[in-house]
Amino acid sequence: MEESSTSVAPKSGAEGIEGFNRQLLDDFKSGFQPLFVRNPTTTIYTVPERIYKLKPKIYDDRYQYFGIVMNFDEFYPRSSLSDLHMLAHMQSILSRNGKNTFEDYLSAMEQMRDRISECYLEEIRVDFKCLIALVLSCCHILDVLLLFFEGKLTPQVDQRCSTALHELRTDMLLVESQIPFFALQKIYDLIDLDHSAYPSLTDLSLHFFNEFFRFNQVVDPMPSDQIHHLLHLVHYHLLPPNYFLKQQGSKSKFLSHCLEFPISVPSPSKQTSTISPIPCARRLRDAGIKLTKKKTTGFSNITFDRGVLEIPYLRLDNYTEVLLQNLIAWEQCHPNVGSYFTGYGIFMDFIINTAEDVDILSRHRILEQTLGSEEEVASVFNGLSTNIFYSQQENDLLPSVCEEINKYCENKFNIWKANLINDYFGNPWAIISVVAAIVLLFLTATQTFFAAFAYFRPP
Repeated sequence: MEESSTSVAPKSGAEGIEGFNRQLLDDFKSGFQPLFVRNPTTTIYTVPERIYKLKPKIYDDRYQYFGIVMNFDEFYPRSSLSDLHMLAHMQSILSRNGKNTFEDYLSAMEQMRDRISECYLEEIRVDFKCLIALVLSCCHILDVLLLFFEGKLTPQVDQRCSTALHELRTDMLLVESQIPFFALQKIYDLIDLDHSAYPSLTDLSLHFFNEFFRFNQVVDPMPSDQIHHLLHLVHYHLLPPNYFLKQQGSKSKFLSHCLEFPISVPSPSKQTSTISPIPCARRLRDAGIKLTKKKTTGFSNITFDRGVLEIPYLRLDNYTEVLLQNLIAWEQCHPNVGSYFTGYGIFMDFIINTAEDVDILSRHRILEQTLGSEEEVASVFNGLSTNIFYSQQENDLLPSVCEEINKYCENKFNIWKANLINDYFGNPWAIISVVAAIVLLFLTATQTFFAAFAYFRPP
């Protein structure tokens, strides 16, 4: 009994480590290790619970199910043979091709089964039903891209398809609906097309989404073998040029996501940085900061100089909200893609608190919304900075912009000057009143002067 108690009880120093039960320590290490091991080929994720629970509907399909999704210990298809949309587009693809059948597409997908399963957060073997779902999803997406390129699926041809196109674009870019790009590419190569008359799959995809977004045209094209999926492609082409000029902090950010709760892991290559909270739009206005619409486009192309805060124009509707939050979720899930949209979401969460803030941004033509009330718009941005991690890039100026804004707001002279302008020069009637008071004061002073002058020096 005494030997047993001395072998388990911990002691101080190096001797104490040996005093632990070795089997207990080995069991602990074997359960602890998987937290820090992630397949480097992982590109498709389920939305982390810490983000999903805030607004579940943002990450769910609205119009069409695509791909497969992981649910704990198994995959299950998001689409099936009973889906009429999938069947119609599959038949459309087959009608383009006289030599390949659905079985050929399925066989091609079967050959990539292991590679496909490695794209998901955990390596689980994809079953036959999931392969069918992937082929159907690929045929659906590719047929839509081809029809849109050929001008057969546009609002100009059929006004009824305008809403459906927006819904399709949105569902194609949901985090949990992604399909490996190499799988799409394989099916695209098997379709009997005159490829001299059709662009590459990358350009075909960008053509479809270009009407929805304002892509940065000067971004270097991404090689097709480096594209993870459609969301990755769109995310990349919305980034400013040279955004990845210097990559930093990927390891610490990676560990934070694995552990699923906020943690800061120091890294020699990373200098931790956060975005300092700034006042809302109303308080910025009261501090004398002028809010203006930036001429250039770009979600986080925000600048501040000499009391002027320039923010890019944003048209907000139901689709914009879904896409913005899924872009943020993608950055939260996958390492080494930066925090461009995360930073923008945090910034907008800071400056929009109430309906009054939305009204201020709308009056300055920074924000245009079709959601209805200002309260609904405020609810879109409120909470965007909750439970998310931000990792600054070398050329990301947003944290420094926020610091400059706070310094400006802390300067009492700027506040006094703003109060003077707001109280006495806020509207034309106030200006007229001030001018009238000054004129009256001048006339009174002049009259007093001449009266005193006549008293001391009578004529």
